[in-house]
Amino acid sequence: MATASSGLMLHSDVPFCSLGTSTRTLLSKYLNPKRDSLSPTTVRLQDWRGLAEVLGFTQLDVDNFDLKHNPTVEIIGEWIRVNPDVTIGQFIEALLQIERYDIIHSDDVQRLVGET
Repeated sequence: MATASSGLMLHSDVPFCSLGTSTRTLLSKYLNPKRDSLSPTTVRLQDWRGLAEVLGFTQLDVDNFDLKHNPTVEIIGEWIRVNPDVTIGQFIEALLQIERYDIIHSDDVQRLVGET
């Protein structure tokens, strides 16, 4: 993986639930705005809806997350509730599947994850 994401990869085995509210809020700032474009390679939406798909949620789940004020935080919370042992590495893999390299390479995300 590229050098810019090495900070995240150092924490890839850390439980995702250890990320604090500030990190989840930052992730939602990236993922909450709807993007109608599809990722070039995987043909998935590159917002919270694509993330929900990759994390195994159904279309009915997505429709219900759409009713929430902060769908990304809701998705993350439900993902952790159902799978308490998920790791930062698994979340990075989900971001790669929706081709959101901007999040993975974000200095702010790198810094917050480094504080974990």
